[in-house]
Amino acid sequence: MRIKTLFTGFCCGIILAPAMALAADSAPAAKAEKQTVADTPFVIVAPSEEIVVTFPLFFVERGVVESVDVKNGTFTIKDKQGQVSTIKVTDNTLIENVYADIFTWETKKGINDLKKGDKIRARVFPGDDGQPASAISLDVYKF
Repeated sequence: MRIKTLFTGFCCGIILAPAMALAADSAPAAKAEKQTVADTPFVIVAPSEEIVVTFPLFFVERGVVESVDVKNGTFTIKDKQGQVSTIKVTDNTLIENVYADIFTWETKKGINDLKKGDKIRARVFPGDDGQPASAISLDVYKF
């Protein structure tokens, strides 16, 4: 989704919500009708404290495979700067072999075909202290 679309929707929500609340407050009350949730006016109140929302961000790791541990479902990669990262693969990880012909690829399960020297791009959730990062998807470049 484009940032412009998100920003436009955000601005419309900020502008329209107070106007809708004001219109709902000034509307005449219904005569002895049962009020439903859809008829209930809403009011937006600014918070008294800062609200912090965190999202599980993922990172992109690129590098060359240094070692593979199929039993534990982990492998290590070394990036261009020489840093080594350990990445864990689960059953939900999407693994794709990408070939020089960009119209040819194949989807795999597991890291059985992964070997030392393969070039990898991994989208990962960062691990907790001392834990390996958890892979969302792996692109294994076969060229």
